[in-house]
Amino acid sequence: MSRSGTTRGLTATAAALAILAFALALSLALETNQRASASPLLGKRAAIITPQGVGQLQLGATVASLHQRHLIRGLHPGCELDPGQRVARLRPPLNGFAVFANGKNRLTSILVRGGAETAKHIGIGSTPKQARAAYPNALFKAPGSIAPFAEGFLFVSNIAHPKMTFVFDSKTHLIREIDVHSPNFCE
Repeated sequence: MSRSGTTRGLTATAAALAILAFALALSLALETNQRASASPLLGKRAAIITPQGVGQLQLGATVASLHQRHLIRGLHPGCELDPGQRVARLRPPLNGFAVFANGKNRLTSILVRGGAETAKHIGIGSTPKQARAAYPNALFKAPGSIAPFAEGFLFVSNIAHPKMTFVFDSKTHLIREIDVHSPNFCE
């Protein structure tokens, strides 16, 4: 075998090994990225939902402070059953509403429909089984079990004064909304 044939063989082998190493590194990076966040935010860390708030949105914060930090959009009238209630859409990456109760200038409730998850990685699209495993002491009410609501609920820690409430879609049975503290129904 000539000297040039050996060199070509080694170069082709080295190139193949380099491509294989790159593919392996890329595969590991993608797998790590998928495990880092259960939400569909493609690598961006989701805001964490706690009984005190969602990310930088904390219960008790004033309308002015939330506007100054660009966390909410403009205020609009809320539920007609709670005269004086005002709501504001959350700014991206969050999707949902900030609720200010009648006569209050401070945040009283948060409704999340996307962009956040709990510290236990329960978010929009999670199943009842996943949520119940993460919060075993929470009270679960299957979709359709609380009249007149078609939705299902998981109340953390109790139904009278929940810290957080997971709302399950009546058709898909997946979490469609997470509320800090309780849902704001208005119909």
